[in-house]
Amino acid sequence: MATLEKIRNKAGLLVAIVGVALFAFIIGDLLNSGSSFINRNQNDVVVVNGNAVDYQEYMNRENELMEIYKLQMGVSNLSDNYMNQIRQSVYEEIVMEKIIDPRLEKLGIVVTSQEMTDMVEGENISPILLQLPMFQNPQTRAFDRNSVIMFLNQIKNIESYPENIQGQLLQGKALWMFWEKNIKRNRLTEKYTTILSKAVVANSLEAKDAFNNSSVSSDIAYAMGSFANVADSTIHIPASEIEKLYDERKEMFRQQEACIIDYIAIDIVPSPGDYEKASKEMDAIRAELAISDNVAALTNEKSERKYVNAFFSEKGFSADKEVIDFVTSAEIGDIEGPLFKDNQYRLLKLIDKTVNADSVHVLEMQLAPRATEAETRAYADSILNVVKGGADFAGLARKHSVDQMAENNGEIGWVTEAGALQGINEEFRKTAFSLPVGQSAIVKSNYGLHIVKVTDRTRNVPKYKVADIVYTVTPSSATRSRLYNSLNQFIANNNSIEKIETAAKDNGYDLVANARVYSTDMAIGNITGARQVVRWAFNSKKGDISEINECDDKFVVATHKGRLPEGYQSLASVTPQLKAELAARKKGEELAANLKSKNLSTIAAYADAMNTNPDTVRFITMATSRITNIGAEPKLNALVAAAPLNKVSEPVVGNNGVYVFEVTNRTNDNSVYDEKIQISMLEANNAYRVGGLAFRYMQQHAKIEDNRIRFY
Repeated sequence: MATLEKIRNKAGLLVAIVGVALFAFIIGDLLNSGSSFINRNQNDVVVVNGNAVDYQEYMNRENELMEIYKLQMGVSNLSDNYMNQIRQSVYEEIVMEKIIDPRLEKLGIVVTSQEMTDMVEGENISPILLQLPMFQNPQTRAFDRNSVIMFLNQIKNIESYPENIQGQLLQGKALWMFWEKNIKRNRLTEKYTTILSKAVVANSLEAKDAFNNSSVSSDIAYAMGSFANVADSTIHIPASEIEKLYDERKEMFRQQEACIIDYIAIDIVPSPGDYEKASKEMDAIRAELAISDNVAALTNEKSERKYVNAFFSEKGFSADKEVIDFVTSAEIGDIEGPLFKDNQYRLLKLIDKTVNADSVHVLEMQLAPRATEAETRAYADSILNVVKGGADFAGLARKHSVDQMAENNGEIGWVTEAGALQGINEEFRKTAFSLPVGQSAIVKSNYGLHIVKVTDRTRNVPKYKVADIVYTVTPSSATRSRLYNSLNQFIANNNSIEKIETAAKDNGYDLVANARVYSTDMAIGNITGARQVVRWAFNSKKGDISEINECDDKFVVATHKGRLPEGYQSLASVTPQLKAELAARKKGEELAANLKSKNLSTIAAYADAMNTNPDTVRFITMATSRITNIGAEPKLNALVAAAPLNKVSEPVVGNNGVYVFEVTNRTNDNSVYDEKIQISMLEANNAYRVGGLAFRYMQQHAKIEDNRIRFY
């Protein structure tokens, strides 16, 4: 009983102990078996209205778009600039999908398979396909429906093509899947925008007003008085007026979260020693170039430009005056340089000269290989004989060619030696530029056998083959180390924001103060490749000093001054601009009242009173967005349109100054008013505006959590 009594007396303590134990059990379970939930939150790149996209999904979409860029551009690597574009594009696409898709689903908006067929090969082709060069007629640049149909048949039957073609078709299929997805997305957005735009209907009064606003123009004489003519000291702006204007304009002062940093950036540039070393190296290359039996190999080893084994006309060297001056006066084997310009050394050697057409017009078909080389050759001979007999080359190419020329009716088009043919072997180029007009031949390349026909040639001109060795002087590792160590020592000696601010100038460093950095920034001021500094800023706290970061061609060190929270800029931060606007308004009112009191009657008299010169402007309408030599002054547009002829106006307070004007002429362009056409134009304009405004509104009012700064 005594034990039981003790338990009862300690009941409160026991409940607390049990409660703590239970909480520990629950939270422990959450932290262990539920850790995937926490990790999921940490892996969310973007969350829109509670719908999250995690890192893996985001990266899959980024990689997909990256591969599409590579395929369309024909490159294996993308620059940082393109990667930044891709990341931003993926982000914006995800945000808009998460915002719009629930609305599309609610409204039952879909794109049917019949619609897709119509947009791909029917009567209402998607604008996306219309813009793709591969589906355009080479001669007319018009959309070619047959090209699309042929392409779709090819990617549906990839297995029926030779292995060396299947890789190209698989790439084509990947491109098509991307285009198809975007065609569908574009159509869904178009349908939604159309529904929104139909809610805004133009009426006959609006139509007539819009017609008059654009069809009637006025010429004016005017004088303008600058606000600067009124001293700032004469203007008093009460704090209450600033606060009132702030409340009226508050939505204009929305701000993203930002970090405030100071930074020092120093250019990573070559030292005098680097230039001297480069000069000596180029002298040595010149000596080697003079005796080398393999100029192509030497050029490819030593130069930043690959050797081009082709003849160029003067036109082919474009605006490169140095090369043109050299080749037109040099003999074969002559060497020019080293020349120095724009931080580059350059050597030129004339390898050969000839006289030939600058460009030729070529038709081509690549033939599928047969079981043996002899059978392939016999097959090629048979096709060549048919071509020589006058058969239609385009029809034969569509039937027999296994490369993309089948889609283009065998049309390569006008080519130079260094242009479209450069990727093919030398035999192909030589044949194309040696065949007479109308003649055909069989040519062997790395891809197989081709039938080539030349249909036209430009006139013969002198042409030159040149070795062009280019060497850009770059900072050596010793130079980079010296620049880095010097900046590092400066930071070590001045290890606080205050010390850095004080000592920077005396140590020869330019410090940029109070720069705003946003989480989406890829650059800081004129510093490109600065994403690492941006990430540091958002993962640091006030008072921190960054490591030295290499941002493209600069070393950058930053100090953290603080953060601006997401929301609205404070009244204090925008007071200077609001005060300036209110001061300009009061100056205008004071200047206008002063002019009114003078009872002046001519533009010249007003100009004298405002210490300015009269001027004129022609063709002002209500639709004029910016008046020549004046700027955006909507009040002036409206008053000019309504003013009588040859009557001097009263002073008008505008955005940029005080104006007095006189309408000297009014012109009607005598357009015939058609209410239906005018209403149609207004509604088309409304459709464009309403869609853009609606999407912007939805985005502003969506709950968007952008966590990209965590990942890159």
